Amino acid sequence: QRMARAHGAMLRDRTPVTSIEARRDEVVVETADARFSARSLTVAAGPWTAWAVGRFGLRIPLDVTKEQVIYFAAGDLAAFALGTFPIWIWMDDPAFYGFPVFGEPDAVKITQDAGGRRVDPDTRGFEEDPEITARVRGFVERYLPAALGPARLIKTCLYTLPPDRDFILDTLPEHANVAVAVGAGHGYKFAGVLGRVLADLALEGRSPILEESAGIFALDRAILQMESPPRTYMV
Repeated sequence: QRMARAHGAMLRDRTPVTSIEARRDEVVVETADARFSARSLTVAAGPWTAWAVGRFGLRIPLDVTKEQVIYFAAGDLAAFALGTFPIWIWMDDPAFYGFPVFGEPDAVKITQDAGGRRVDPDTRGFEEDPEITARVRGFVERYLPAALGPARLIKTCLYTLPPDRDFILDTLPEHANVAVAVGAGHGYKFAGVLGRVLADLALEGRSPILEESAGIFALDRAILQMESPPRTYMV
């Protein structure tokens, strides 16, 4: 955010969009107290993506789930220090992942991937999900008991999941100046390359990176055209 502001970006926090409309060679976005127009628009709206693209008459089957991470106060934090203990992921169903001590100086971050319930992003709560906590504790007790301890901190977040859990990176079929990005619950790790793709689409109308992806991130891929697509959230 600091870098964006330094390069002239205007950031409007807590400012819901009320309408989006394509008009000839521009896109108009309105909020409760302002109106913006531009030659191109990038929709990176996370759990509100379906609403945003719906303004253009497009439907995308997306699930919004409430996830949580748990920071355990392990008895021997030195064993989980950065540089000693790795970032890891248990690739199974359910899947779990964790980090060494980082960010929270006295706890180890461990949680389940894509284990949350579907929610409405406008009404979701921030309280603990005891079912996720129980699954994570059970996993840690069995496979990483040295990390187990009191829950120092529990945080919640939202995942926005296409049914195949691949990214969505594309322009709208009838509005080439409107790009859409969905990170599928792991977009932050790829923020650098996703930003480059979206900047290329906004400024040049094309992305060399996408041209090499064989359409796997496209809006018109088969699974996104299904009325009730099968869901597979394993990465």
